[in-house]
Amino acid sequence: MRAPLENLHDFYQPPPPSWRPQTIGWYVVFAIAALLVVWLAVHLFRRWRLNRYRREALKELAQVDATELSALLKRTALSVWPREEVASLSGAAWLKFLGNSARKPLFENAPANRIEEVAFSVIPLSGEDEPALRKAAASWIRQHKPPYRQGRSHVSA
Repeated sequence: MRAPLENLHDFYQPPPPSWRPQTIGWYVVFAIAALLVVWLAVHLFRRWRLNRYRREALKELAQVDATELSALLKRTALSVWPREEVASLSGAAWLKFLGNSARKPLFENAPANRIEEVAFSVIPLSGEDEPALRKAAASWIRQHKPPYRQGRSHVSA
């Protein structure tokens, strides 16, 4: 004789639900999300490419002598500002330009306000002044606000 429980069958298990969206609304949401991701990727790539001159200037800043810092900042400015606005600046006008184009005042106090004097001076900078001057220059390179960003710089590469 057989045990009564041996005649039982397993429960019927339905197939698992599909992960595929059931309504058109989800396809619209996915399409919008995909477009946003593509737009963000293009925007970030374009921004990265437009800031190439900053990366190159920061690399050069680490290798350049302290007497060449003003010239480095001038070359960096010339890569985004029109030559007519920047090339002839010197002295107080150059410091004013650096201050106006930065997001915060970097070249108002010593030693940063002596950036041009250092270029023409035979007296070396003190041990504290050179790192402070390099820090101000690096901050300006990272933070300055170019006059425009219309896809490409006006200077041909």
